[in-house]
Amino acid sequence: MRTPKVWVIVGASSGIGRRLALDVAGRGASVCVAARRTDRLDDLVADMGGAGRGHSRVTVDVASRADVRALVAHVFELYGRCDVLVNGAGISIDRLYDSPDAVEAVDRTLAVNFFGAVRCTLEFIPLLEAARPSHVVNVASIAGRVVLGANPAYTASKFALVGWSEAVGLDLARRGIVVTSVEPGPVPTEGFPQRASLAHPAARRALGSVETVSAAIQQAVAGDR
Repeated sequence: MRTPKVWVIVGASSGIGRRLALDVAGRGASVCVAARRTDRLDDLVADMGGAGRGHSRVTVDVASRADVRALVAHVFELYGRCDVLVNGAGISIDRLYDSPDAVEAVDRTLAVNFFGAVRCTLEFIPLLEAARPSHVVNVASIAGRVVLGANPAYTASKFALVGWSEAVGLDLARRGIVVTSVEPGPVPTEGFPQRASLAHPAARRALGSVETVSAAIQQAVAGDR
């Protein structure tokens, strides 16, 4: 009997991460979901079929190295491997560059959107190597390629994530770990309602969905196996 693939999805309490967790669980994967909101994670694990089907959750703030290491310890103890790590935790703090708390906004946004993915990726390398060929998917954004509007903290975090993913991917590929950055356009979610885009009919037609991004992530992973 084939051993189920182990997916670790960070940022799974809502939006793209939640949809992806439900989709891959439905395809037979064992899924560990992680985010800051425990109640949301409990509901998600139940919706996926519960612990009896190999699913679990860990409450994590990816800005905390201790939290990330606790997640790694949980996955090691329960599964002993990680076939796919999805770094999908993200926030957006709308502050202009000259706002009084602009520096704090940049610092917190980078701590979650960029350094959170860095922490998770590097801490998970032993478990990814145990499952190689394995895959890291970093959920970036079109905002990591093109400047779209006055949200410099978010834009900086996504540019950093795209560049880091491409650079570290060159080294990790030699260790049997593929790194992919997925860069969707506007996708309405709880944390990113895309109200500005929804106000314009032409832009509204260009909006993506959590379903299409989930499918793209699954296709990217399947394409390298």
